[in-house]
Amino acid sequence: MRQLFQNIRSQIKYTVILPYLMLMIIVMLVGSGVAIMLVAGSWQERFNNQLGQVARNFAEAFAQRELSNIQYLGQIVFTAPNAQTGAPAISAAIRDRDTEGLDLALKGLWQIGLSNENISQDRLVVFDRNGLSLADWERTPLSPVEPTKYVGTDLGDLPLVQSVLRGELEPLPDGETLGDKYSGLIRFQSLEGVETIHFFTVVPVYTPTGANNPDQRSVVGGIMVAQRLDNLLQALQSSSQSAISTIYDINGLVQGTTAPGVTPEDLAMSPELMAQVAALNTFNIPNPDQAAPQRGRASDAPSDDICLDIGNLSGRLVTPLDRTTLPACSVNTTQTLSDREYQFVYAPLLIRGVQSGYFSVSLSRDFVLSAWASSRNVVIGITAALALSSVVVGYGVARRITRPLDDLVATAEAVTAGDLARRSNVAERETNELGQLSLAFNQMTAHLLQLYTASRELNTTIESPSILDVATNTAAAFVADTVALALLEDLEGFRFNVPANQTFDGSEIANRRLPADTPLLLALATQDPEAPQLLIMDEAIREASGLTAVGFATALAAPIYRQRQIAGALIFVHQRPKAFAEADLQRLDVVANMTVTVLANALLYTQVQREAKQRQAILTSIGDGVVVCDDRGRIVLLNNAAEEMLQLPNWRTARARFAELPLEAVAKSQELFGALGEQFRLGERYITLTRAPVVDENSTAAGEVIVLHDVTDAINVDKAKTDFIATISHELRTPLTVIRGYVELLLRGTGGAKPTSDQKELLDTVRARAVDMTDMVNNAILIADIETGKLQTEMGPQDIELVLSMALTPLRTSFEAKQLSLTLDVPADLPPVLADREQLRQVFGQLLDNARRYTTTGGVTVRARAERGWVNVSISDTGAGIAPDILPRLFKRFQRIEGNNSAQRGGGLGLAITRQLVERQGGTVQVESTPGSGSTFTITLVQAHEQSFAVAQSDDPATTTP
Repeated sequence: MRQLFQNIRSQIKYTVILPYLMLMIIVMLVGSGVAIMLVAGSWQERFNNQLGQVARNFAEAFAQRELSNIQYLGQIVFTAPNAQTGAPAISAAIRDRDTEGLDLALKGLWQIGLSNENISQDRLVVFDRNGLSLADWERTPLSPVEPTKYVGTDLGDLPLVQSVLRGELEPLPDGETLGDKYSGLIRFQSLEGVETIHFFTVVPVYTPTGANNPDQRSVVGGIMVAQRLDNLLQALQSSSQSAISTIYDINGLVQGTTAPGVTPEDLAMSPELMAQVAALNTFNIPNPDQAAPQRGRASDAPSDDICLDIGNLSGRLVTPLDRTTLPACSVNTTQTLSDREYQFVYAPLLIRGVQSGYFSVSLSRDFVLSAWASSRNVVIGITAALALSSVVVGYGVARRITRPLDDLVATAEAVTAGDLARRSNVAERETNELGQLSLAFNQMTAHLLQLYTASRELNTTIESPSILDVATNTAAAFVADTVALALLEDLEGFRFNVPANQTFDGSEIANRRLPADTPLLLALATQDPEAPQLLIMDEAIREASGLTAVGFATALAAPIYRQRQIAGALIFVHQRPKAFAEADLQRLDVVANMTVTVLANALLYTQVQREAKQRQAILTSIGDGVVVCDDRGRIVLLNNAAEEMLQLPNWRTARARFAELPLEAVAKSQELFGALGEQFRLGERYITLTRAPVVDENSTAAGEVIVLHDVTDAINVDKAKTDFIATISHELRTPLTVIRGYVELLLRGTGGAKPTSDQKELLDTVRARAVDMTDMVNNAILIADIETGKLQTEMGPQDIELVLSMALTPLRTSFEAKQLSLTLDVPADLPPVLADREQLRQVFGQLLDNARRYTTTGGVTVRARAERGWVNVSISDTGAGIAPDILPRLFKRFQRIEGNNSAQRGGGLGLAITRQLVERQGGTVQVESTPGSGSTFTITLVQAHEQSFAVAQSDDPATTTP
């Protein structure tokens, strides 16, 4: 028996539960029974009756609000003209769209509405036959008396407004009608973009002469009065004495509530609650599976949201709910809001017997609780003795429990605050569960402190010896004399790493290397990378790893992964056999998890550093400048060549943008003697750019790599080449002119006898070669002029036939000498082209001369046609044609047809010059050829008219440098 009593005292569940269980059962049975019998039933019934009366008051006040709106609108509609103020009748002002008169007539009526608490309008809109507002007044906090006026409000798309403008009468199931007045909810948007729901009533306005005669009247517009739903609910709550008033749509979603600090989702009606209301409802409730009619949608709302399903107020005159039927069609629930308990009553929102949604009112249950408090004397008198005894007994019991608990709580709070060195003293005083809990808590915080210290120290280093120092100290805290080693991958295999401050002679194992197929690594490779475990190394693995030779009899290994591949191992070693118990394995596993992550990062850091140095060495050795920019165009990397080229020694701190560098674009080369691409000038240097985007793994551009090529020397060589060719060409043209002149004189017999036939043949050959040489020299001079920018282009309307004639004149003799036909097909009404006459003549001359050179029989045909603002001139020959592989490079410099060894073939510059001259004049040149069937060269030029000529003059291409 004594042992049983000792067991009960030593277990806290008996110390607390048994005394309090017995005492509380007695208190609950006696006290609760008396309280329930005396108070609960009667006060709850009174509370329910009061809540039902609040619901009836709410419904009646809502009905009265619509009646007041209709009366107020009737007063506005039938307002007569005021001769004293000059205000017209409202209907006449709407009909005549007299906005000034309408403002004058509405002034007094606006004040009347503000002074009537059953109206107190927030918005008054008068609109015309199309639903466009003639007057749109709003009461705002900044102008509670003088309204804020809006212009351009469009209510034409609102279904209820359309019904009003059509003069429709709302039908009832029994064939009667509800009249032509409608009510609903609308969402108005203020100038600041804030949307607010309003309850509105709208009525039609008829012509002044037919307002009382249905056969003669016609609708000229309408008037809408609206109150903000939050203001309306506050007024209804004030009149009904409700604590919280809420209006829901037909789907049970909150559209307005007076509950402060409560989200609408907290008050939304559940489907079960709506089903209960529907089951008790004795009125005409729509099928909940059918969507409610979409009424009350505002034309100025920014989306297609239906303002409110209870916007289906649809103009029916609200009739107060029957007092005797309200409890039968309402549901009571209890809900806690903002730490207060409320009782809600839900009922359908009925308008003339048709449900348009739901409403709820609630009262705080503080009323019932206060009623209970007023009757507590009876309960207190009965339970006072029991309460007093429970306090005395409870105090002693509580002190026995709370004293050690207070110590544990204080210790736990200190540990939570970061004081991991704090320990509980309960274990020194108690021998029950609290003492055991305190002992376990102290051990847990000690281990936690050790692991936290290790984690913090691991995060401060990236060197493997320092990492192993931390792992060794932490493991030794759990199992004394434990040492942490690491087998890490390097370029030559796997190498042992030892702690920097090792307590053993690690010289025999430090830096020892193992192959990738060592048994330890093979055993670790069989583990799942997602759930690695500590490997207990047997004697064979220890011996193969060299650990047995240095005196370690126990070893545990954890794999180190890098990209899911074995990159090494963390090894805990001990000189004592079976040094690690089962509990130690769990602690060492935690240490291993922290350490292997840091070691893997250290390996990755070493690899990144090594690769970065390699990349830096590669960039440094590149002769061209390399610039790396981020996605914002800011320079993030320069090699030495780029740094010197751009003169940016401080680019690491300046964060300059590449687009801001002083690069001056240089005119594009003409690609005759050679082109270096797009060129820029940077000081005295000329450079070209090669750009390539930097794309990340998601195929998103993360920046750009720009390679800078210094082409200053190439440009200088190219300029010297052009100057040399120009000089030589000018020097050659003078003697060639003399040779041609003297040959002509000799052929005519000037200065002696006429040449014989043999002499004449020789002189003709000399003259032909001199002409060819002169043409080649002229082409070289023309190319030099283009390259240096000396060639000027003077655009103007040109007659194609005239220019062709000028080009053919010097060539007709050579065509006749080869007995080639020459056909011109130029329409008489061909429009002129916009071109430079001399350059166009040279283009025609080059193409005609080429056709003559490479045609032996047949002839050459020139056709010109106008098409869609362009003029196409084609020159076709019957020569040997051009092979398809030559066509793509035909217009490049020094391109000649291989296999043609004719003495009359050109120097390979004519077509390159032709392309440059045509493109300078805004045209294009193309070629079509079939081997054995001749070739056709087509030039396309812009037709000359006033607009194109004006554009050409404004662009001034004649003075531009190519």
